[in-house]
Amino acid sequence: MQLYSITKKVVLYLFLSHGSMVMAQQDSLKISLGELFKMADAGNKQIKLSNALLERSQVVVRDKKNDRLPTVGVNGSVGYLTNVGVIGLGTMNSGFYDMPHFSNSYALQAGLVLYSGGKVTTAIDMAKIENRIAGLDLTRDSQSIRLMLTGYFLDLYKGYNQKKVFEKNITLGRDLLKKITNRYQSGAALKSDLIRNELLVSTYELALSKLTDRIAITNYNIISMLALAQGTVLIPQAVEIPQASAELIGNDSIEKVIKTALAGNADYQKYALRVALAQKRKQLVKSSDYPQIDLFVNSTFARPYTFDIPAKDIYAYNNAIGLRVSYSLSNLYQSGRKKDIAQSDISIATLTQELAKESLSREVNSGFINLKQSFNQLNTLYKQQELAQENYKRIADSYLEQLTLNTEVTDASNQRLEADLRVTDAQAEILFNYFQLLKSLGQL
Repeated sequence: MQLYSITKKVVLYLFLSHGSMVMAQQDSLKISLGELFKMADAGNKQIKLSNALLERSQVVVRDKKNDRLPTVGVNGSVGYLTNVGVIGLGTMNSGFYDMPHFSNSYALQAGLVLYSGGKVTTAIDMAKIENRIAGLDLTRDSQSIRLMLTGYFLDLYKGYNQKKVFEKNITLGRDLLKKITNRYQSGAALKSDLIRNELLVSTYELALSKLTDRIAITNYNIISMLALAQGTVLIPQAVEIPQASAELIGNDSIEKVIKTALAGNADYQKYALRVALAQKRKQLVKSSDYPQIDLFVNSTFARPYTFDIPAKDIYAYNNAIGLRVSYSLSNLYQSGRKKDIAQSDISIATLTQELAKESLSREVNSGFINLKQSFNQLNTLYKQQELAQENYKRIADSYLEQLTLNTEVTDASNQRLEADLRVTDAQAEILFNYFQLLKSLGQL
């Protein structure tokens, strides 16, 4: 049962390794975590989508600014006029009078909004806020992709380190098996000792072979996220635990770290902008309470001249300039509900921001404590690894001197393997917890 339990743990720990041996015939690419991030920024589809949305929001801002510019238009018309009928009312004879039947007119019209109650300015401000939100969405998506890639990368890195651990243990196991075989052939060891060690080595080899499929799955996940060629095998370069990770938990208080997160976390900043956007929407509703004043200029060139009877078949040219005031009377009974809705949106956005602040504070506090605990765990596991290696060497030497049983050698070998795997797992855990905390701080 103990051997079966160890085997299950071995398979679980070996997430990714041994890829270069299995996929040696495929194209391999040595890559660092920083290079992985750059490739994601250039090739990931989610980031491309976020970039496209950001560019669109920038165009919307420019479009809203165009509302400050004058409007200019031209039009022309050609038509047929009937004779004009007149009821004289004592001033002239009633009847039909001849008209020039062919008509055509041309006009140039221009207008400029002089006052709109702040409607144009507010619309521009809202577009700018939406643009900033789109930028934060890009930052959030980029950091989410980076954290996901970090997890995959660390799985690969951990797998290759565990591969070395397994190969070392398999080599030591085979050396011991060779010595036991010699002793068995000379009658100094039991058949059960030989079988037990053969089983131990084969268990390690089986667990190592199972890594092939797992590394292929993770490798595919990465290349699909980066839009790389199928069949590319990624080999992670060495990654060290950053000194900054230890300094973060050693020098900064949790209050300072939370304050940094509130200032830099993209998701939280977006909620703050949602409040500002809701306030601008309320201003936009209020702008409907005021009239709109426009400056207009018209220039027309038309034939025939119809302001006289009989009409004259001539072209008439005239210009007009003036102010136009417009106001929608329906706002008197419609804007009240719209203002209530806008105020409700502000309250909801403010409450959502407060909830986001609480959630981020919990997330940062948890990440801070997890990172600190990861360092403490690694220090403990280093000591356990050292003791397990010393114990294995002592028991293996004692067995060869016929001072211990073979089962003790097997147990010591399993303990040493577990200790080695736990160290590599803890190192990767520190890195992931650190990068996860950086994402919460908005610094990944």
